[in-house]
Amino acid sequence: MIFEDTEALRLKIAEVAKRKIQKPPQIFEDTSSYMNIVGGSVVRLGGNDYYVITDARENRFGVDDQPKFWVKYALDLTTGTRKVIKLVFYEEFTADIGLIRIRCKRNPQKESDILDAVRNNPRFMQGITVTDPVGNLVRVIDVIPGCSMYQYLSDLEMTHEAYFFDRLPGIMKEVLACMDALAALQRQGLHHGDVRSDHIWIEHGTDRYAWIDFDYEVSHTDYDLWSMGNLIIRVLGKDAHRATDIERRPKDYPLCRESITPEDHVLLYNDRIANLRKLYPYIPRGLNDIAMRFSAGATDFYKSLEQLSTDLHAFF
Repeated sequence: MIFEDTEALRLKIAEVAKRKIQKPPQIFEDTSSYMNIVGGSVVRLGGNDYYVITDARENRFGVDDQPKFWVKYALDLTTGTRKVIKLVFYEEFTADIGLIRIRCKRNPQKESDILDAVRNNPRFMQGITVTDPVGNLVRVIDVIPGCSMYQYLSDLEMTHEAYFFDRLPGIMKEVLACMDALAALQRQGLHHGDVRSDHIWIEHGTDRYAWIDFDYEVSHTDYDLWSMGNLIIRVLGKDAHRATDIERRPKDYPLCRESITPEDHVLLYNDRIANLRKLYPYIPRGLNDIAMRFSAGATDFYKSLEQLSTDLHAFF
């Protein structure tokens, strides 16, 4: 609901946000100037008021990174629930897979279409799109309480061998469920566009894995497949491993007996190792072969997420 009365709005913020405010907050209906929408502001969208707490940050790369000014953490003043409000922001960049250049751009309409397509699907974040008075497509996203898979793997304090035999099967079961959900999305003519381990969120209490952040549109939809291969390699390795890691911390790789060649690296990220069996010989050869189909030395490539899923399901 909208709190037109200034005093009612102030009291509601105090109740929901558990903080006192001394003066009326600035209210934004036109969200074009996202840099001006700061903590303490109110965004008025679709007949509802949202109290902005702070800007989001890129949680993968540390708290010292620049904030994402177009993404706000907020409180729904009607329900008291936490939301992520994604304002319209455009950027473009390119990524290379071998000789193929991928063009990527942020597309609010694409993310809005996916939110509609995955409504009530537990393998995807949930939210609605509200058009502000000047036509901006603002996505209001339900917060999934938990952490990214990237963070979860980083925080696991155990050897790779213990992880591989004790934790990996359960993790891979959830990852495969996400992969199959992504394959189903592609059959609808849609794609994620930014498949990464920090874009799978693990919900506290349920351990449900779900995709987040769908606003990147890419020129080659196979980019999802190649990015998924890179994600699988990270999951199998519990982290991304580099040749420089072996040189600097040889004690962390006591079973590594073979040198790393250029063909052993991930094609999508040529500083990361795909041939994990050289580091951890207990990884079954067939499982390692799956990872190697995303390597710089690969000659036989996967054609679809369904193919990749079928081979992984054979192991997990």
